[in-house]
Amino acid sequence: MKKFLLLLIIFILKFNLFAQLLEIKPEVTKKELGVKFFDEFFKQSQNLQYPLLDPSLFSLEKPIDSETYIIGPGDVLSVNIWSSPPLNFMVQVTVEGTVIVPTVGEFKVSGLTLSEAKKVMIQKIKSKYIASEITTTLIAPRSFNVIVTGYVLNEGKYKVRSIDRVSDAILFAFLPSDSLQLTRRNTMIDSVSLRKILLKRGDKIFKVDLHKYLATGEDKYNPYLLEGDWIVVQRRDPSSFVAIYGGVNKPGVYEFVQGDKLTDIIKIAGGVIESADVENVEIVRLDENGELKERLSVNLSNILNGKGDDVTLENNDRIFIPEKRTLKQNYTITVMGEVKYPGVYPISRNGTMLSEILGKVGINSFSDVENAYIVRGLTPFDPQREHILGYLFLKNFAFSREDSLNFSQELSLLDSVKFVAIDFIKIISGTADLELQDGDFIYIPRKQIPMVYVFGQVSNPGFVAYKEGKDYRYYISQAGGFSQLARRGEVKVIKRKTYVWYDADDTKIEPGDFIFVPKKVVREPIYYWNVFKDVILTVGAVASTVATIILIYNQLKAK
Repeated sequence: MKKFLLLLIIFILKFNLFAQLLEIKPEVTKKELGVKFFDEFFKQSQNLQYPLLDPSLFSLEKPIDSETYIIGPGDVLSVNIWSSPPLNFMVQVTVEGTVIVPTVGEFKVSGLTLSEAKKVMIQKIKSKYIASEITTTLIAPRSFNVIVTGYVLNEGKYKVRSIDRVSDAILFAFLPSDSLQLTRRNTMIDSVSLRKILLKRGDKIFKVDLHKYLATGEDKYNPYLLEGDWIVVQRRDPSSFVAIYGGVNKPGVYEFVQGDKLTDIIKIAGGVIESADVENVEIVRLDENGELKERLSVNLSNILNGKGDDVTLENNDRIFIPEKRTLKQNYTITVMGEVKYPGVYPISRNGTMLSEILGKVGINSFSDVENAYIVRGLTPFDPQREHILGYLFLKNFAFSREDSLNFSQELSLLDSVKFVAIDFIKIISGTADLELQDGDFIYIPRKQIPMVYVFGQVSNPGFVAYKEGKDYRYYISQAGGFSQLARRGEVKVIKRKTYVWYDADDTKIEPGDFIFVPKKVVREPIYYWNVFKDVILTVGAVASTVATIILIYNQLKAK
């Protein structure tokens, strides 16, 4: 009978505990400036031996360091007494800075580090549970208010957590509430001093340097917040700077802080790159008139290795770290078009010949070697547009202003490119060769049915099949004939190989040639009136001058 009653009691206790677990809501919905309240969480945690935290509740950059974390009112701790049966208590630091452990008592922990608070609590609990192992764990950090003022978008009081840093509070102070504030923030953000932030904590003032924090990760440059903290953000002084260039990861201009060392700025600039010549660093200083005051040569390698003293910088210093350059670069050329093996080919800086590459790419019977070309330069080139090379068209012909505009509209001139004058037939036959350069682009088109391209003022501009012996009139008729605004007597032929312009009546049409029909210049009547008026005025002025000269001549003759 006793065993039955004991089992019944255990079953009832387990059922009640299970019912309590079902009533727990997994989410905490109250928020203020991204910080969740802990009241509901704390109530729920009383029913849990090992509470499961919502991952979105805390966003930690690293585990909390018990040696530096300061306990304060609102912190939630778990007290575990590993006896038989084990006991677990969830306790919260009271507003008076104490914790109340059931069956043990109340003792003060506020202001102690987490490590110190653990020792105090374990010592007190051990006085009652002598034979048991005692552990304490921080479960949920507290929230409190700090004040942010100075050069920020919104001065005021902000709710933060004990795991937040000074930078987090400043971020809150720059959150815009409307589009007007968003515009104002964008104008302010670049002029905020990130290296001269003041943190007032009681009767002490700490200097916060966010650039140094990002460079070193040291907490002293961006400390965790405490109750009562007062943050003052300053406006950046544009005349206070140091500049660093050359072999660093983030060259540029940085805010200067009194006491900066050379290595400080190099760390802020992301450190030196692998090719930096750290033995020949130069620091240039100017006087008040902008004239050269001093030029320092520094062996940074000795400083980094502890063999030399670091250099204390002055305001407006400019640092240059040279880079060691090597000629072992990634030299390549690109071959595209009708070849068996198109793609990118590695070459040497000097000495790689075109004949060598042509022997590798696999020229075949469909390769139009006669019309192949090489583009040299850094500008990307699209071979799909090679039939309209506006640059080549214009280089050999002088246009009037109106014609130039019309022609540009017709062709939409390509980016400037540099073509290499070379005869691929001679390269293949071995009678000529060309030394290639890094970035050369070789394009070998596919043999096409002989065509002539007609454009400009024709009804249907485009390609027309080549007919031996036909003149330009035939191709224009095949392109739909002249349009209404065509200047029929000024048709030009542009030779495919040389891109030289010829009058259409003076040259023979060959495969690949271009025929261009210019556009009439349509003018308003006022234009002709102005021309007529200018002519009349000019003639009148000339006539008046001639009459004056005749009169003077006659008077001189009469004397």
